[in-house]
Amino acid sequence: MERLYQTKLALLATIVTVVGIALMLLAHWAGDNGSAWLNNLPIMEVGSALFTTGLIAIFFQYIDRADAETRANQRLRKVLAEEAPAIRDAVVQGFAFGPDSLTNVASTETLDRIVENCLSIRLGDKELAADAYRDLREQIIGARQRWEDAHVSVALAPWKNRPASGRGSMFVATISWEYRFVPSSRVLRFSCVSDLDTYREVLADPTTTTTWHFDPVGDLNASSSEVFDLVQVAVDGKDQAVRRTVRKGGQTSTCHLGDEVNAGDEVTIAYTYRVLVQRNGHVLHLDLAAPTKNFRAELWYGDCGIRRMNVIDYLSGPRQPRYRHLEASDPSPSVEVAYEGWTFPKGGVAFVWVLEEELS
Repeated sequence: MERLYQTKLALLATIVTVVGIALMLLAHWAGDNGSAWLNNLPIMEVGSALFTTGLIAIFFQYIDRADAETRANQRLRKVLAEEAPAIRDAVVQGFAFGPDSLTNVASTETLDRIVENCLSIRLGDKELAADAYRDLREQIIGARQRWEDAHVSVALAPWKNRPASGRGSMFVATISWEYRFVPSSRVLRFSCVSDLDTYREVLADPTTTTTWHFDPVGDLNASSSEVFDLVQVAVDGKDQAVRRTVRKGGQTSTCHLGDEVNAGDEVTIAYTYRVLVQRNGHVLHLDLAAPTKNFRAELWYGDCGIRRMNVIDYLSGPRQPRYRHLEASDPSPSVEVAYEGWTFPKGGVAFVWVLEEELS
């Protein structure tokens, strides 16, 4: 702006000087040629005035350039010093209550530094803030899915094809899940494996919906339909076709989302599968593979010879879960655990039982 102003002033001074010279030349020409009507006009006076004014303006601009820049810088510093608190408050308020404006001007790395610095101020510990935010970023921001209103129900029953007790005795667990989420893939995979290394690899697959691990017992291994059987998969209340493939030491059932589901759409998925659980293993655990908002799990264990059922939760959240127990003496013994709010992935619950025969 200052440069444009100086350019305009120089142009105007040059024009005035040129016009002044032209008028003086005209007055001189009129005197030599005896033009009476031109001699009666104050052409020489006006030309001299314009010529002098133009020269003074050019000279003043030349000698005042450095001082003008100094005065402009001083005015700018004064304005910034006086308005700095208001500008700072406006920026902070805009970022605090208008996060979209912050994302428009800051990169992902800058946002991470801002969050980490703010967390450091709140915690009073820079190292703790850095570690906490790194874990939060990996578990939440890097999560491929987020579940909401997750409900899982489990029904235990004795397995009739093996001994009722002792080595090889089993429970049949019918497990039903239902939750809302935005799919990261159009393919849903349900796997059962016997090898622990393969189990960890499958867990890292973004298309994996559920993975079950089964230690081989006799001729039973993870590839058997008795060990793992996907009964039903429904998306938004519509049943989906399931394709089962078997390999050595494992099996995988896959299904595709319906054509009605578009990328980015939230859907409600519900699926049921049956698995074998070793009776003498005394534990059945259910993991949450994604950040989950509002989680509820319940288990029924009637006619299973269980004296007592305990619940161990490893839900990572600040609130205390709610529990409900119907003792083994009840006609329909069951346990339930519920958590309201968000929990981190890799959390879940474990159901641990004590058998009647172990107490007699």
